[in-house]
Amino acid sequence: MPVWILEDDCLAPERHVKIVYKGPNPFQAYQSAYSLLRAAIEIDPADYQEREFVWSIASDPRGFHARIIVEKRMDARSTIYFEIVMDGNQPTDPSKDGTLTILIGGKLKTEFKLITPFQQSSFYKTLLWLYNFFFYFRVRRQYIKMCSEMIEKILRAYKSLLKLE
Repeated sequence: MPVWILEDDCLAPERHVKIVYKGPNPFQAYQSAYSLLRAAIEIDPADYQEREFVWSIASDPRGFHARIIVEKRMDARSTIYFEIVMDGNQPTDPSKDGTLTILIGGKLKTEFKLITPFQQSSFYKTLLWLYNFFFYFRVRRQYIKMCSEMIEKILRAYKSLLKLE
């Protein structure tokens, strides 16, 4: 099925914001990820996906890696995808300090489905381009602004959780 896809990084020209943490219990950032994201950007459980999780018990401190994807539907065509990547080391002794690096990024993805022969015609594609250029462009810019504000909320929530403020 042909689709016209427009995709923008919310933090352009940067791809993500970064938090570097050294302190007690860095694994708590992963453990509280869902509740933190639910409070910060108001998501449903179906919008939260853990794509990768690795926990290494071969050494001390124990290394972990997590990649979380969150979908925030904006309208029938546009969705914001947030990606949170965590890499850290959790010591077995809770009194020792561990390390954690969190990368937070977001993309706005807009899809126009081109299913019927009319929708695949050059006339329709021209109308769609004009619609996007004159009307929907402003809507997408507003969504990108909202996305960057939501990333800022997530950043503040993690900093508050890790007591970095």
